Amino acid sequence: MTRILIIGGGIIGVSSAYFLAAQGYEVLLLERQPTLGSVTTAASLQAVRSQFADPVNIDFMRGSLAFYETFADRLDLPGHDIGFHQQGYLFVTTTEQGAAQLQARVAFQQSHGLEDVAFLTGEALHRRFPYLAAEALAATFRQRDGWLSAHEVIEGFRQAAARYRVTFRTRSRVEVLALAGGRVVGVRTPEGVEGADAVVLAAGPFTAGLAATIGVALPLAAVRRHRFVIGEHAAIPHTAPMTVDHDTGAHWRPEGPGAALAWAEPEPPSPPEVVVSPDPGFPFRVLEGVYRLSPFWLQVAESLKRDQVFLHAGQYTVTPDHNPLIGPVPGQEELWINSGFSGHGVMAAPAAGQLLADLIAGRRPAAANPFALDRAGLGDGAAAGGEHMVI
Repeated sequence: MTRILIIGGGIIGVSSAYFLAAQGYEVLLLERQPTLGSVTTAASLQAVRSQFADPVNIDFMRGSLAFYETFADRLDLPGHDIGFHQQGYLFVTTTEQGAAQLQARVAFQQSHGLEDVAFLTGEALHRRFPYLAAEALAATFRQRDGWLSAHEVIEGFRQAAARYRVTFRTRSRVEVLALAGGRVVGVRTPEGVEGADAVVLAAGPFTAGLAATIGVALPLAAVRRHRFVIGEHAAIPHTAPMTVDHDTGAHWRPEGPGAALAWAEPEPPSPPEVVVSPDPGFPFRVLEGVYRLSPFWLQVAESLKRDQVFLHAGQYTVTPDHNPLIGPVPGQEELWINSGFSGHGVMAAPAAGQLLADLIAGRRPAAANPFALDRAGLGDGAAAGGEHMVI
């Protein structure tokens, strides 16, 4: 039986472990932290959507969301609740130019199979979402988008993978990849060499550094991102969707009786870190950002108490074209990558794990992989910009 090592126990790594094991591979997953999903996955806003601007991502994310909608059934885990709140994604603009862009995007999405996305304007928009500012001119909305509990997703994949005798080894730090005869044959840890027929790097911001231990340069950069969580507050409309300011990128969603806010502000790449120090000024900026379209945030900001606010930071692993790297390293066919999701790892996890497993098993031809490492236009260096980088 072919033995595959997966490096990284976030949601991408654990999903990959399940799908590979389900196709008959012997799988060992190594995670440096004491628990699975405790680094980048834990810092995520845990949102999922199919509203994208290109056909590849529309189809890819729609497949992931369909998996999440029937998660317990697909993994044969009766009653397993991943907390999937399908309250929708709402992209809102205050400009005529933005309205034209959103209307064109809806037409494009509908023409590529996303038939349930709607374009809303005027009275219809404000009647449906009365918390919006009067300046809100137009929006797109899809009800089946939303957010979930990444922790419960990881636990579900872990339980399902256990049926195939996947081994999850935590507190196991990979130092370098191991070569023999120019081929990747495993990894080196403080305990020694762990051999394998293939190695999958799904280590988020640490992926590029591990590949570099054998001279492989990957176009990946780690970029800091924040999540600001507010505890219970009566002014927050808890049935609201994820609400995104299309013009600036500031966004928020309900989180239990409170809310979670984020804004992918421009930042230069930074060294990969397990613990990412947040900017203490971020809460003030993001509250001002979301207030522009949702005026109730002023009332929230004026009455916040210290024990109601929680600031976290993590890192996106970004590629130049903001699409992931999924597939073998050219010239090093025993080394596979499943990384570089540019903030979309949680929403892509089921589709990414399935694609990786299908590629390794030969069930999907390499020519049909839109995320190959040698694809056109990928370039040689990673960028930190992009279209607001909405989680």
